[in-house]
Amino acid sequence: MRVPATVLLLALLLPAGAQQTPQDVSDTVGQGEFPGLQLLPPGSVVKGISLPRYENHRVTALVQIRELRVESRSRVSLQGIAATLFSKDGFRTAVSTPRATYDFASQRAETAGRTTVRDERFTARGGRVVYNARTQKGLLRGPVRTTVSAAVFGRAANPAPPAKK
Repeated sequence: MRVPATVLLLALLLPAGAQQTPQDVSDTVGQGEFPGLQLLPPGSVVKGISLPRYENHRVTALVQIRELRVESRSRVSLQGIAATLFSKDGFRTAVSTPRATYDFASQRAETAGRTTVRDERFTARGGRVVYNARTQKGLLRGPVRTTVSAAVFGRAANPAPPAKK
């Protein structure tokens, strides 16, 4: 079953805008279930998703997903993931992977296939990432290959040419 991305985005926004009491929510959404997924039956497919995240009117992340498949009311599988994280100090970190799953109950994401994490300071490639949204910490699992930019080590690693007189 294919569902337009608009339906998913609407489903994601409805719980945030609705004025429900905790009792109302507990009647329709089970512990560890994501409210927006109650509108999409398991097997539903949503294509072309872009989800920005803002903190204090500043974009902190943008996640783009080629395809989302609803596995259950608390679990989704994703294909073609590209995320960009924007730090306060101006660094832009890109994460890409071909496949992942996300479980709303455990708030855990796990990628499958080669995962790349890249910014101007380094590039790291590994077999998979396990990310805990509660702690906002992830672990890139091996085999891992990391390349650190010379800029990280300062001017000594890449000295400027001597000035001409």
